[in-house]
Amino acid sequence: MQIGCQQFCIDPPFPVNRMLREEKHQAVSGHLYCRIAALYPENDLPFYHVSIDTVELWKDREDRITQVITEALGRDIHCICSATHSHNCPCMTTDDAYVDYVLDVIRQGVAEIPLHTYREVQYQYQYRYFDKVGKSRVMDYVTPHLYAETLSLYGDGRRVLTFLMHNVHPTTKELWVGNFTAEYPGYCIEQLRQEYPGEFFTFLLGPAGDTSPHFVRKDRSYEEMIRLAELLRQEFDAQLKTQCPEARKPVHLRFEHTTFPKDLVPVERSRVEIPARPNADEQKVLARLDGTAPQHPRRELRPFERVDEYHVSHLIFSKEYSIIFEPFELYSEYYGAVNKSRCSIATISNGFEHYLTGWYLRRLSIHGALNGFSDRMRSQLWELLGRWSCQEALLREDHEA
Repeated sequence: MQIGCQQFCIDPPFPVNRMLREEKHQAVSGHLYCRIAALYPENDLPFYHVSIDTVELWKDREDRITQVITEALGRDIHCICSATHSHNCPCMTTDDAYVDYVLDVIRQGVAEIPLHTYREVQYQYQYRYFDKVGKSRVMDYVTPHLYAETLSLYGDGRRVLTFLMHNVHPTTKELWVGNFTAEYPGYCIEQLRQEYPGEFFTFLLGPAGDTSPHFVRKDRSYEEMIRLAELLRQEFDAQLKTQCPEARKPVHLRFEHTTFPKDLVPVERSRVEIPARPNADEQKVLARLDGTAPQHPRRELRPFERVDEYHVSHLIFSKEYSIIFEPFELYSEYYGAVNKSRCSIATISNGFEHYLTGWYLRRLSIHGALNGFSDRMRSQLWELLGRWSCQEALLREDHEA
């Protein structure tokens, strides 16, 4: 098996749009990156994972990135793109010039990523409950699903690649204020790269639709972002330091993919649990549900933001662990759909779509009460996550054998 990894700086060379605004900015605190991990199994297409410091990557953007990589390599690939979801990054939804710049950076560099051949590739997966960076922002709800996760790949006994995962919004810093920043994902990666020279780190955002630093941060400064990010770095580092040869397992890489249709229903009061005495934020949501809230001009959606179907992919490392990539900002409750010890969920991957509330939690919230996605669609995704986390297809193959 071959593995290749490289990160490319994508600091804007000209003023670009802030998140979902036409307001231009250019300066960056730290750096922004496009991180590419390439895995070449012996009996399947190469798998390329592209992680970009930006708030969202619609399927149109992923398709264009996949095309650029395919053309640069001169061969077909599996490709999944993920956004780190930092809200203080250049906007790849509204700024076409910046999108073209990022594509050009990938085009110039991807074919030059060195591939290293290993006789034996193993992995070690770890996860632990971690709530020091964020908690659920649904009032009076404590989620049991907050995790810091590490997935490390070893080539011939040497750790070469680690996916860092956490399911809290990277939104400590004030929005649309000051310099661009990669927030806690960028900080953790940079610090660990310095501590472990020669190793590659990238990031996946778990189900963080209802989780944020809102109830944890002291203020919304850059310095507070660093303070919280350092707590998470320490947790990641503690997991890395406890890895051992006895816990590693062989990698047998496989890939599967499916789609399901978009299914919307009217947004009504009857679909949510309404408190007897709603607080100020809940009253605002109710006003929007009732159509009595003040109407503000909204940005007109671009054609690629109007999708008809969603893509979900499954990267299988062994019969005991896999990653499911899906486009929604899933509520943390969706980690209750899977066998957590053998599965991670990477959100805002395979395209993008907005908040998707869970199957059981129906409490009124500023995001989840207004999305209009049907119970049927939520049930379909919930069941798919459960089946894939148990690797239904592999279990069936074992039974038939």
